[in-house]
Amino acid sequence: MLLAVLAAGCSNDGDGGGAGDGKESKPSAAGLAKTWTPKLEQVTAGADDAVCNEVGDKACATHLTDIALVVGELEQAVNDAGGTAEYPRTVAEIGKVNAAVDAYTEHECLDDENAGVSGSPCPDDAQTILTGGQTLVLALQADEGA
Repeated sequence: MLLAVLAAGCSNDGDGGGAGDGKESKPSAAGLAKTWTPKLEQVTAGADDAVCNEVGDKACATHLTDIALVVGELEQAVNDAGGTAEYPRTVAEIGKVNAAVDAYTEHECLDDENAGVSGSPCPDDAQTILTGGQTLVLALQADEGA
């Protein structure tokens, strides 16, 4: 439905396709949820559910990196589409994921045999990144009023 509205708004060649009210939607702002939901779902579900049972393992770090890369690409798309003004919830969630990525690195979780022990911050860092894809889908939908 959003694409139909967008197509009608972009069809301003005098054929009556435009609403004529002077309000134009930003083409880059419309439809980020539609584009990014499958990407976020794919990267989040792209590994075995148990991949991060050991948060210090290379397999877990690789999976977390894959998620972080997609989130970084989404961040650029959101910035291009109006940033915080258009996507306040999404920007906030991206900030949480980015902070967790930084923390995972600063805590030197990769290859740390104690990364999963009680009191280590690594499981929380990993969990924030792992759930980031899912929370970003919800944030995008909320920001777009979907």
